[in-house]
Amino acid sequence: MFFNVFVYVFMFTILYFQVFLILTLIENKGFHKDQKLREEADRSDPSTKPSVTIIVPIWNEEKTVVKTVLSLLDLNYPKDKLKIMVVDDGSKDNSWSVVQQFKDHPQVLLHQKENGGKYTALNYAIEHATTEYIGCLDADSFVDSEALNHIMPYFNEEGVVAVTPSMKIKNPDTILGMVQNAEYNMGIFTRKMLGLLDAQYVTPGPFSIFRRSIFQEVGLYKHAHNTEDLEMALRIQDRHYKIRNAHKAVVYTVGPRTLYKLYKQRVRWTGGFMQNALDYKKMILNPKYGNLGLLILPLAMYSIVCAMTFLAFNIYNTIVGITNAIERAKVVGFSFSTDAFTYEWILYHIQSSLILGIAIIGVVIFAIMYGKRLAGVKDDNTFDFVYFLLIYSLISPLWLVTSVWNTIRQRDAAWR
Repeated sequence: MFFNVFVYVFMFTILYFQVFLILTLIENKGFHKDQKLREEADRSDPSTKPSVTIIVPIWNEEKTVVKTVLSLLDLNYPKDKLKIMVVDDGSKDNSWSVVQQFKDHPQVLLHQKENGGKYTALNYAIEHATTEYIGCLDADSFVDSEALNHIMPYFNEEGVVAVTPSMKIKNPDTILGMVQNAEYNMGIFTRKMLGLLDAQYVTPGPFSIFRRSIFQEVGLYKHAHNTEDLEMALRIQDRHYKIRNAHKAVVYTVGPRTLYKLYKQRVRWTGGFMQNALDYKKMILNPKYGNLGLLILPLAMYSIVCAMTFLAFNIYNTIVGITNAIERAKVVGFSFSTDAFTYEWILYHIQSSLILGIAIIGVVIFAIMYGKRLAGVKDDNTFDFVYFLLIYSLISPLWLVTSVWNTIRQRDAAWR
């Protein structure tokens, strides 16, 4: 009985959060028009565009870094206002050699340092940058040519010090890629709504742009449990500055192509979120931090606790069921009992968990589809949500359990 009540409360909370985001969308339905007007005004005089440095930190990225830099050089932005700073953080492969093809390019600056981690490469570049704005692009990501033009108008709003893009999976041609593609599309919708709520808790490495002055005020990047982009977002909002999302600024990233690599990535992300949230626990349920403190952070932590509890109950019930079946088989032989499947049981669950489950699936599909629309780029993966619904809930416990265990032990996940 307790488990049933717990499941329904958990499912209702998930549904409530998704519906809340949809209501946020309805309440802010004019944001498309506002953004279009901002971009048109911003493009009226290219000479007034601010200067921007994009940092490309690399460590063993010889296979992708050239394409990353080329995508930045293709940005439709005044060439004299855009610098690309490549920082090799002590790569052991041929990364430094392959980027030498850009050594004489007037927009590209090449730097090399001893290995210290991504955050040290970012800090090194920030200390050497002289432009008004600074961004980062991971060396396995590629930007759309209009991405920067879509981002910069958001800085015209008072108090905005960082703007995040929409992230999509590059060439999702496997089942695992399809799962991630649907997840990222749902993330586009979620991140946009969180931006409207002043509740973004991460400024992703792929092409988040900052005012350079914010680093002078709040400090440089920290190790932050190998999720420095998450900690920076929390630190910015700890100072009550705004982070916005430019939904049409599209960045393509190479998703992990094996389950093990996806597991390693998500252990780092999930564990990093939990540990950084605990580091900034003063925000949780604190009205000073608005929707981020009162809603998003508490719900995220609550969801993790509920998911772990749900998983533990399922494992326990499965073990008990198997044990009872074995004991029964020893006594009376194998038989399939239908006692549990009474009319009352079926009716109860049709009226509750089934309805809640259908509603949750419906809003998840809506979020995935609307995320595709927000990005404004062609996405031929029409039915990727099917793979997501069938597979994600089966594989996510793999990294969730490890992340919780690492958090309990206060142990950071490996970067790769």
